[in-house]
Amino acid sequence: MSIVACRVDEKGYTIAADSITVRGLTQQKGDRTSHSKLFEVKGLLVGGVGVAEETSLFQIFAATHQIGTASESAILEFLSEFSSWKKKKIDNATLENRYLLGVADCVFYVNGWYVTRVSTFEAIGAGQDFALAALHLEHTPKEAVKVAIELSVYCEGPIQELHRRFKE
Repeated sequence: MSIVACRVDEKGYTIAADSITVRGLTQQKGDRTSHSKLFEVKGLLVGGVGVAEETSLFQIFAATHQIGTASESAILEFLSEFSSWKKKKIDNATLENRYLLGVADCVFYVNGWYVTRVSTFEAIGAGQDFALAALHLEHTPKEAVKVAIELSVYCEGPIQELHRRFKE
């Protein structure tokens, strides 16, 4: 229950996310939930939706492991290593969440073992249809997340953003 949206252009990319965290039927709002949704660690930009436990573990893993190159095969290898590491930590190797991963000058969409490069824009999470429509209409990721927050009961502010600009 979340929304993460991104846009890629010739100047770089932006990834934006809401801040809702849900436990059962109770939600936590505000800045105290930022660690589980959108973060940067060692140059890797991560926006994740799904189970906060997995995204938090992914953050810990990314702090001590590197993605080889900005390619689908390197992302798959990284996910394979994460899955094995996760199995050792919590006895569950399943990749449950969806992610948008900013690696060097690329953003990748990850859904389980499916990885593809984002060429223009993408959104994941409960508000993704609303955000995708806004992105299609050329809104920024932040504006797309705002639309999802307005229209989905499963999305909530404040909005967070991460940017990566390419060198001229």
